[in-house]
Formats: sequence, structure tokens, C-alpha cells
Amino acid sequence: MTGEISALGCAFTWALSSVFTKSLAARFHPLTLNLLRCLGASLVLWALIPFYPGIQSLYQAPAASVLFLVVSAVLGICLGDTVYIQGLKMINVTLAFPLAQSSMPVLTLIAAVLFLGERMTWSLAVGTALVIGGIYLIAVPRGPDPASPFFPNHKKRGMGIGWILMASVLWALSISLLKLGLQGVNLVMANGIRLPLACLVLIPLALGQRQADLSSKPAVREIFLGAFSGALSFGLGGLLFLVAIQYAGAGKAAVLTSCAPLFGLPLSALYLKERVTPRVQWGTGVVVTGIFFLLMAPL
Repeated sequence: MTGEISALGCAFTWALSSVFTKSLAARFHPLTLNLLRCLGASLVLWALIPFYPGIQSLYQAPAASVLFLVVSAVLGICLGDTVYIQGLKMINVTLAFPLAQSSMPVLTLIAAVLFLGERMTWSLAVGTALVIGGIYLIAVPRGPDPASPFFPNHKKRGMGIGWILMASVLWALSISLLKLGLQGVNLVMANGIRLPLACLVLIPLALGQRQADLSSKPAVREIFLGAFSGALSFGLGGLLFLVAIQYAGAGKAAVLTSCAPLFGLPLSALYLKERVTPRVQWGTGVVVTGIFFLLMAPL
């Protein structure tokens, strides 16, 4: 049960971090904010690594595992997040977010079964279907106005959906490679390898982007909050995610961590004053039922 609990803890951490990130989204360019979050997590991790597990663990990591971690970071954090941001420019987040949250776990589960030898059981299949269905109910409003931003023109909408699905494929591949990269590598050191590398790739991407027109420069408090959200999401959340992959398997971990919108409900209602509709309540119940089936699923 260690892996399952870690996955749910990761989902909660990601939901809490998303509340902070949402409050900063208008103050930074997306790539700049992503870089700031990676830097914050990297600093926290490398402040910890000399004490645990120690610098020597970097040199003790198998070369093959390090290679998988490097490729995973490039695919997931650098390419996957960048492609997702491109998709967000073309379609509304109310479509992009549930699409990503629904497709990524399914693709990861398929990759885990086909390439990592993980077993597909009836409880895992039912739980996955219920979680994805619940996420759809939570994230997608009922009967939106076709003239609203939820429905941009068909060509732009189709391209946006394509970008989001491409991001989901990259994330699924990244998660599958992560499990291979964890063999013989300490979990803290694994993130200590991935995140600084992601920073190195994101720095030229962020510098190459034209910064958004802002009424004023971000305050020091906002910069620190952005770094803290990264330490919370990539640092603590990333560590819990690696524990979940190692103990629960890549497929189950991906599905359980996709429950972040479930934990985001009370946080959004409390801090962002968002209304919880009956449709959202129904979706929450479906997700909880799906989690029950996933916890029953054997490894």
C-alpha cells in the first residue's frame, strides 16, 4: 500500500501547488514560471543530497539508469510541458486539462503493460475507467456555449487537441522510462539528476521567448512563491511520485496521481472561492469509487 498512498499524496501535493501556480500565471510567461519552479525544486533537493543520500550516490548510480532518467526528464518536463503550453494557446484550459488528465493515464497504463510487463487486472481496468470518467465530470462543464472559448474555430481546436495528445504521449513515455531509471538509483538522487537537467534545457527556451506584457515586474514575494510551488510539486510531489512508481507500478501510479483535480476541489473552493456544482460532486464520488478499485488491484 506504500505506492498507492504515495501516489495519492503526490496528487494532493500537485493540487496544492497548482493553486499557487494559478495565482502566478498572469505574472510570468509559462516557460519562465516552469523554469522558476524547476530551479526552486533543484535548490531544495541539492541542499538535501549532501546529507542524504550523499554526493557519492551520484557516482554509484548505474549508467543505464542515469540515461533513462535523463531521457525521461527531456521527454516529460522539457518537451511534454512545452508541447502542453503550445496546446493551451489554441484551446481553452477547460478542454485541455481533462483531455490530458484522461489520456495520459491510459497511455501510461498501456505502455506499462506492453513494455514493462505490468499486469492488467479487472480491478485495475474498472478503477482506471471510473477515475477517468470522474475526472471528465469534474473538469468539463455541461453544455457549454459553442460561442465560448471552450469551442474555438474547428481548425485551431483540432490543432490544439493534437498538441495536448502529443504532450500526453510524451508524458506517458517519460513515466515508463522513469521506472527503468529508478533501478539502482536513490529516489532523492533520481530527482536530483532530472530537475537540474530540465533547468538546463528550459533556460534557453525561456530566454528565447518574448515575455508577456505585464503591468509591472513580478514582486520578490511572487518569485519566491513560484520557487516554493516548484519545490512542493517537483520536489516533494516528485519524490512521492517516484515512490509510487517503484512500489505500485507506472500504470497504477499514473492513474492515481491523475486524481489531482479531486483534491483541488476543496482547495479551490477554500482559497480561490470557486463553486462546487452537483456535477462536480457526482464526479468526485465516481473518482473515489475508482480509487477503491485501484487499491484492490494486485501488483
